[in-house]
Amino acid sequence: MNLRIRRRRFGQLAIVSAVTAASAKFTSKVFAQESEQLYGVTLSSASKSKTQDLVDAAAANTIPGIIFQSINFTTGQVLLTAEIAADSVTNSLETTETVAKALVVKKPSERINAFTVLPDNTFVIAAVAATKKGDFSRLISITPPKKSGIKPPKGLKIKKNKDKKYSTVEGLLSTTIKGKQVLLGVISLAEGSPPFELAFIDQNSGQVDSSVATGLPYISPKQRLGNLAQSPLDGKIYATSVGGEGGGLSLVQLDLENRAVVSGRGKIIRLVELSFKNKPLENDLASLAFSSSGQLFALADLKYEGTNSLFTVDMKTGAMTLVRKFAVDKILFARV
Repeated sequence: MNLRIRRRRFGQLAIVSAVTAASAKFTSKVFAQESEQLYGVTLSSASKSKTQDLVDAAAANTIPGIIFQSINFTTGQVLLTAEIAADSVTNSLETTETVAKALVVKKPSERINAFTVLPDNTFVIAAVAATKKGDFSRLISITPPKKSGIKPPKGLKIKKNKDKKYSTVEGLLSTTIKGKQVLLGVISLAEGSPPFELAFIDQNSGQVDSSVATGLPYISPKQRLGNLAQSPLDGKIYATSVGGEGGGLSLVQLDLENRAVVSGRGKIIRLVELSFKNKPLENDLASLAFSSSGQLFALADLKYEGTNSLFTVDMKTGAMTLVRKFAVDKILFARV
């Protein structure tokens, strides 16, 4: 079931097509999404075709087209595939900090860097557009399909500090800290490359706060951190780490509670090296996600086939086991 849906028609067609799929193999209760589903997002064909040498700073004020997909994890049955059309951000009148790039290459402009879900079941995607005038991050908020329809997506331009004009959002997680719901972000200070830092992102204004006062862990200059995921069992936050003292690709834990005495910051604890078929991994994954049972899953293209696959992750040994192909950029489990 593949749909190409313009924004105004998405609310009607998503429900019609979903009911059709449900009648084939699922009860209406299943499609009502009362059970856990695996969600994935990727760029639309039109957004994938844009190259950064042909895109300017206007991209900061738009959001790309998104393919939104959900599957029944047990059977692999696709429950919904829908295309959400590109649109404008809500804060387009705010100043866009630009830079003059010395070299602009003909590579894809848009990339999806993060996927999380808020307590009210709103999905939030972080996307970055590489352009001739710098790289720009935007948040895309999507309300999941309901029987009454779906609201248009909301786009928000992430604000850049003048001393951090090359910053991009590389990771995102909706979590609760000291009873307050926050968006925890991983920020690159070099347009996707190290150094990285952790920050809180205001989901209403797009303001980024990475100050020492946040108490967030320090990331070493050569370390790449990404793929934030939170365990539903104990609330611990995990991520992948490449470089730094660990060298290869490792699973790490972000300890935000037990802060260092001197710095007052949380800690990043290296847990285990990730591997596949007894071979350590060197390149980063595409995504991490926990199921409600506490099983950790990874999304990656380990064989460089051009399509991502889903893997289980043994958190004690770091061993990954292939489950099935899943042609998306980011994943998460949710009951919505």
